[in-house]
Amino acid sequence: MPRCALLGIVLLGLVLRIGYAVAIYEPSLVVYHGGEYELYRMGAEDVLKGDLGFTSDLYLMRPPLFPLLMAALDLQPFAILMINILFSSAIAPVTFVLARQLRLPIKFALLATIIVALDQTSIKYAGVLQAEPLANLLLALAFVSLLKAWEIPSAANALPWAALTGAFIALSALTRPSAYMLWLPMAFWLGFARRQGRILAASALLVIGFGGAWLWTSHNAAVFGHRTFTTIGNYNLLYYRAASVLHQATGQKIDEVYAELARRVEMKLGKDTANISTKKRYEHYTGSPHLQSAMTEVAIGVFRDHPFHYALTIPVGLFRVLMQTDGPLARISLLWNLALIGAAAFGLWRLIQAKFWTSAVFLALPCAYFVCGTLLVQTSGIDTRARVMITPLLAVMAAYGLMHLLIRRRAASAFPSPPVDS
Repeated sequence: MPRCALLGIVLLGLVLRIGYAVAIYEPSLVVYHGGEYELYRMGAEDVLKGDLGFTSDLYLMRPPLFPLLMAALDLQPFAILMINILFSSAIAPVTFVLARQLRLPIKFALLATIIVALDQTSIKYAGVLQAEPLANLLLALAFVSLLKAWEIPSAANALPWAALTGAFIALSALTRPSAYMLWLPMAFWLGFARRQGRILAASALLVIGFGGAWLWTSHNAAVFGHRTFTTIGNYNLLYYRAASVLHQATGQKIDEVYAELARRVEMKLGKDTANISTKKRYEHYTGSPHLQSAMTEVAIGVFRDHPFHYALTIPVGLFRVLMQTDGPLARISLLWNLALIGAAAFGLWRLIQAKFWTSAVFLALPCAYFVCGTLLVQTSGIDTRARVMITPLLAVMAAYGLMHLLIRRRAASAFPSPPVDS
């Protein structure tokens, strides 16, 4: 029976994702093009031409795994869309496994699975030609393998699972760079959570996770002379985080803010600052370490000059990360996200109250990593896409909170209050 229910939930999630893709479909697929897809497409074209050294400077922003997948699919948009839908749908059964590992009863593990299957942000980003579904599936698998490394008593048997966790995190980061430092907090968690062989297991995770980040950083240093995993963080820091602060502080139109920030960067580089427009910022996506340093200095200067507005933009960014979903699902998604975050927060609080510290920290650490990491460099130009990586964890927390409410309600029904004397 649980297998049939799980299969039904997975099929429901698959149908919803296909339905969304059909709803926004049009023959030329123009709706899918633009933005990040164009960068991935150019990378895939280079791969198909034989550039397996990843020498285009677009790789300074975007790592290579998704362009490789697109090249393997011969750049067929329909095939890419279908594989993305399958990847996104596969996260639901992985969530079920995760919930069971955290000792949720089957029916509440199924509830967590339903939450992931119905999540509007997950549905939306399954129906686009971007890297999220693959990166998020790899991340969900990393959480499962990490719990496996934690729960196996034998140190020798736990070691391969810890190493596999590091590999999944590294592969997720090589698909979409958000997770490229996640191996560090999760290795610390494993080191404290395990009873036997904790140093070996944590070290295996650290070595593999760090190794993946180091290899790509070394590639960028060798090919581009720039030892960085991605330059997109500096770009976002300036043209989203600092731009938001400056916009709020000065009341300038956002295009004027972009032009002003670009002018400051060019001035630091000793270049001509005449006739700089808002489009100048697009030339700062990639570039030399000197350019990246100049962008960081300008951003920090804005934060230093406007500390009050820096703090004021954090709640706005937090709302966008946790609540706001752009597009046709915006209104229903707001209510959905409000309920999900509320239930997840309650579930986490109950875990802490029950002193299930290991589970609580395991669930909270990645959430803190992704939310704080996003708010550090971006409080505008984002929505719940920035939290979709942790949707399985939020679903498990929410299911735990709802389980507690149901147990408490049943207990209250079983032991009603005595009648009041008249």
